[in-house]
Amino acid sequence: MNPKRFWILCRRFDWCAVFRRTMNGLGMSALFALVATGALPLFAAPQKPAPSPNAGFNDGIDRTDPDFVTASLLVMSPGDALYSCAGHTCIRLECPKFNLDFCFSYESEGVTDKIFTFFMGKLKMGMFAVPTADYLKLGRESGRGVMQYTLNLPPDAKQRLWKLLDSKVAEGPCLEYDYMERGCAQAAMKVLREAANPYEMQVAEWPEKYATHSRHELLEEAITAYPWQTFLLYTICGATTDDDMSKFRKVVIPRDLLAILKIAKIGNEPIITDDGVELLPVKGDSGKSRPLFTPFIVALLALAAAVLNFFARFTWLNIVFIVFQSVLGLFLTYMVCFSNLTAMGWNWLIVPFNLLPLLFWKWRAKWALWFAAVLVLWEIGMIAYPHRLTDPAYLVLVAAYIVMFTRIGWHGRTGCPQPAVSAKAPTCRSCADIFEQLRRDNEAARRARV
Repeated sequence: MNPKRFWILCRRFDWCAVFRRTMNGLGMSALFALVATGALPLFAAPQKPAPSPNAGFNDGIDRTDPDFVTASLLVMSPGDALYSCAGHTCIRLECPKFNLDFCFSYESEGVTDKIFTFFMGKLKMGMFAVPTADYLKLGRESGRGVMQYTLNLPPDAKQRLWKLLDSKVAEGPCLEYDYMERGCAQAAMKVLREAANPYEMQVAEWPEKYATHSRHELLEEAITAYPWQTFLLYTICGATTDDDMSKFRKVVIPRDLLAILKIAKIGNEPIITDDGVELLPVKGDSGKSRPLFTPFIVALLALAAAVLNFFARFTWLNIVFIVFQSVLGLFLTYMVCFSNLTAMGWNWLIVPFNLLPLLFWKWRAKWALWFAAVLVLWEIGMIAYPHRLTDPAYLVLVAAYIVMFTRIGWHGRTGCPQPAVSAKAPTCRSCADIFEQLRRDNEAARRARV
């Protein structure tokens, strides 16, 4: 064959089509399986070793030294406020070579200054870096103790952790306030797991409560010594906090984070090996106040008043009950339907506490017994359901409303007896009848004198 003609035929031949048919015949999945298992090496893309911590630096400082960066977990004792009654935790990073010492913590805007913004779910939060001396000063002023636990992390992991926290600080308070997903304990857990990459944080055996309890219950156990804070927690938090989720996402309490890190490992090395160092002792009565009238006691008093009113029938007491129910119902309706506050979602308290009784109060005698029956079913459901969706004080308070609406419905159905009307006296007399009666009385008196 003429060489020139052969070269023209080769140029016209569709070599791409032949390659595609050949690869399809071999099977692309088989090829990728060989590559994935290492049977077929990728010479075109050789594996590169991880960069050294000293790469790019010529200052003579050994950044592979385990003491170049020291990472610690700080745990602050509980306070009296709702946002502090479970304690607080943050990550402390120190670099003695450059005289750096900061505490990194997720913080929100002031809730007391923006209470309506908080309930609308528009409060902002972010990561802040505070000098450790200033952080300890805040704890000292509030009388709260602080414990420090050294984090046993590889040198490169501690440096990644510092870079990661610096990047979050640079973002500023631009995140929506989320006390479940971005709380202090959950935030610390997430950044530690991310900084440990490519190693994975492993927990050999999780405590049983993480398999049987929801986040709602774990949080309630941590603040059970603070009855009014627990009562408010159950009022705000909806049923979404009882959803099933991973065990790592359930770590929302500082003391639980400490317990998990003590049994967790990164690269087969335990994360926390010491018993902690006390940086600040607990002073005064911080976190130990116990009110005399707890929500449960107040609810019992309300139940006793409802039982007494079943016989005494004080109208003003009914007004007090319906006003409280309407105010709480208005708040819950807003939180469920309009608020973007995290972990709100559906709230079972909206069944007994809503605006319908106030709107249809004029016809209460017709629906009161039916509403009392609905409240009875609600009580049974709350007691029978395996997760504790409401505070025990609310169970007692709803029982008081059952008594109240039962009394209203019962008396409305039987009717109130009317006073008997005397048959001797007419119910209505005209002026002519009155004057005629006076004339007869005067005539009778005149005859009696004669």
